[in-house]
Amino acid sequence: MKTLYFTLRYRYKPVSLTGSWCALNCKFCGGKYLVNMIHVIPGNFEKTVKELYDSGVRGLLLSGGFTRDGVLPIEPYMSEICAVREKLELIISAHLGLITNKDLLSKLQGLVDVVDYEFTLSSFIANYVRGFSFNVERYLEALTRITEYLHVVPHIYVWYPEVTMEVLREELRSIDDLGLNEVTLLVYISPDVNYEPSKLAEKILKNVEYARTVFPGRLYMGCMRPGHIKPLVDLVLVEQGLVDRIANPYYKVLVEYPSEIYDACCSIPLTSKTREVFLVKRH
Repeated sequence: MKTLYFTLRYRYKPVSLTGSWCALNCKFCGGKYLVNMIHVIPGNFEKTVKELYDSGVRGLLLSGGFTRDGVLPIEPYMSEICAVREKLELIISAHLGLITNKDLLSKLQGLVDVVDYEFTLSSFIANYVRGFSFNVERYLEALTRITEYLHVVPHIYVWYPEVTMEVLREELRSIDDLGLNEVTLLVYISPDVNYEPSKLAEKILKNVEYARTVFPGRLYMGCMRPGHIKPLVDLVLVEQGLVDRIANPYYKVLVEYPSEIYDACCSIPLTSKTREVFLVKRH
């Protein structure tokens, strides 16, 4: 198995539907990840996307800040998203959050190609990091509901300060039980603690190896991971075939283990069309 590489360059752009606003103040983010996204407001979304399309963009990640319930406020943009899909050939992925509204999910069918869904059964992530007061079961309820309507690639944390094999196993088995065969792995980026790189890399690789034994589907290493551990982790992930895809890989990986490179988010469905549009280089 050759690992495929995904790195955002020119053809796939993240868009914040809320600008820099977010009702949450998550420990690892605090709104900083919204700053570098393309900001839109209702009424200028279609115009902005048309300009991006004319510049060569062929994929969008619809993201932004979440409400206190952990949902992306996408409703004000529905008519413009419909218009964009009718007029332009785009791949659209989305961070919808903990959405359970059946009517809204039904309307999103045909508009969103893939949902990047952060899934956790850890109270550390849900209650401490995100600041939610509800039980982690809400994450499973929302994932189950979204899966009824849309193509979903769950994202789980393969490492965070309170990670346990028991929770990791339960998350992967819950995903498998829903019939989903893709998982994107994330590594928590601590804002206030610097972990020794070699020890952190060892823990990450151990957990990825474990995930590979538990989950029968495809594993992707997502873009959320500390940059300083890439030299220690990425080469091993690819050399040992532990992941099927990897986002923003360490540059030496591209040299030592040449493979296909795509200018897109790592969760997009790869069809003959998307391969043609987003393939940057084939070795």
